[in-house]
Amino acid sequence: MPPRFKYDLQGLDPKEQQTERKRIWLARQMQDPESAERIRALNRASKRAQRHREKIFKTFKESESPEQAAEPPRFRRKRPETTSSEVPSIQHSTPAARTASIHNSLIDPVLRSPIRPRHMVDANVMTDPPQCIPDTTHPLSPPNLDFITGILGIEVPQQSGTVTWADGRRTILPCVMSNGINICEDNDAAMVRFLSELPESKPSSSNVVHLKRDDLTRGQLQQSVSEALSHNKPVIIRGGGSNSATALDAEYLEKNFGISPRMRVTIHDVAKRVEDFTYPHKQGTIQQFLDDISNPSKIQCILDLPLCHVGLPTELQLLDHGLVYGWNQTTVDCPVRSGKVHPDNFTTKSWALLHHAGFVSHPHHDADGAITFVRIETGIKFWVVFRTRNTLSRTALQKAQMLFANFAKNQEEIILTWEAEVITLLDGDILFQPAGQVHAVYTPKKSFVTGGNLHNFGSLHLTEISRYIDAHKAQFLTNQVHDNALETFQRMTIALPRLSPSFKLYHRALIGLCLMVINRDKYKASNHYQGYKIVESESTERAVAIATAITSHFYKDIAMAQRSYRSGDQSDPGELISQEELASCLRPFTSLTT
Repeated sequence: MPPRFKYDLQGLDPKEQQTERKRIWLARQMQDPESAERIRALNRASKRAQRHREKIFKTFKESESPEQAAEPPRFRRKRPETTSSEVPSIQHSTPAARTASIHNSLIDPVLRSPIRPRHMVDANVMTDPPQCIPDTTHPLSPPNLDFITGILGIEVPQQSGTVTWADGRRTILPCVMSNGINICEDNDAAMVRFLSELPESKPSSSNVVHLKRDDLTRGQLQQSVSEALSHNKPVIIRGGGSNSATALDAEYLEKNFGISPRMRVTIHDVAKRVEDFTYPHKQGTIQQFLDDISNPSKIQCILDLPLCHVGLPTELQLLDHGLVYGWNQTTVDCPVRSGKVHPDNFTTKSWALLHHAGFVSHPHHDADGAITFVRIETGIKFWVVFRTRNTLSRTALQKAQMLFANFAKNQEEIILTWEAEVITLLDGDILFQPAGQVHAVYTPKKSFVTGGNLHNFGSLHLTEISRYIDAHKAQFLTNQVHDNALETFQRMTIALPRLSPSFKLYHRALIGLCLMVINRDKYKASNHYQGYKIVESESTERAVAIATAITSHFYKDIAMAQRSYRSGDQSDPGELISQEELASCLRPFTSLTT
């Protein structure tokens, strides 16, 4: 069972509360001689390993010749014009020192070196806090905090346990009874108890951006979301209306979304997941799923329910650069003739989720490095977003994510490595989460959610590292594999020479796109079926040529580009690129002759 942080912390600010929780947890661990000795041994081993790595790194730096050193990019700095009416920007502050941190063995020596990280060009865009106004019309904690009454003994077993979350809400725990025993107790219920102890995300959060839909113009809303995502911060937008009185039944789904009750779907069943975590699926129809939605003996959900006609709200549609620029604006330069375009390029753009009460999705990140958005149509979600306590290298980040592959065994190290916030999503709320965001979701009451995936030029550095991790450990860390990403990235690359001169591009995000296009075979997800091959299409040759021209312009070669790209903060999108310089580099690709 996870540590229960139930202490009187009133009067302390959030940082002081977190520090106090860590101190109490560590003190309890040190009271147990076996745990104390294990912690001391880990610390001694970490210090020895750190000294060894620093010695090797120092030797490497002293022996490295000037010719071997990575040449800095040759792009010119450009400070965009700002006006008093420009969108309030996102705050990107350095986390305060922690009393408990990840083992030093997971921190890349480069990140501990005295070399200063590159600074952002646009100081206003990169450092100013967002205009996040507390939402008094859609509070996080309404008077009714009870999500047990009307569910217990009706939609879930009477034997279900209950839990109180950090924001005061009371919910049931996952429960499927078999021979008088709750078979969810050691996995799903334990996970929900752990999640319930995590702090609630508030408008003052430095890691999650809270916005009110009615307080921003369309342009401000789009720019605020885009900037937050490029800096690895989820965004919650409140004020979308309420459907709390809606009955979740076949009539509601058919009249509002055109979903037929006879539609065939793949159902995820918790009882089957307990038996085999890798294969919780069963076949059924929408009507069969709804017939069991109030069956206390079952907990089920439907993921990725196709909903191609429903997507981003109108005021946010331009965030999907993969569609807006990658597909809409490249078909003349590169016509689609081969028929090799995978349908996932379009079917993953919008979908729906349908859940019974009590379903929990364990920590994972979404496939193909996509940005994910969800809108609560009816119901409630506790969406838990995780963030490493320290800045990690890509290999260290992969190791840190692998801790979630065995939660029960690695729980103590997870607490030391990761911090998290619970975003409470109510009817009408919209959530955007960055590419590669590790998250868990609990559904305490039956819910229907619409959402989708997209790619954005400002977040492609996060997409790249997410796909890098998928190429090695996808079978442990992501939900399911898709086949659309590469073709969309190639189209986004082809769109670069014709982007508007006012379009903002960040250096590391752009190089991340180029690396994914040039080294496309290295990003094949490890959970693809055996024998899977990446097939070239009519966009491949042109995209590779443009990506190669960009990397050659800013670096000597691809190896030097990779070395520079993979050093420093992996969540940093980099400096703004001069559009004039990029246009000069890509002029050969702007010819109007075929």
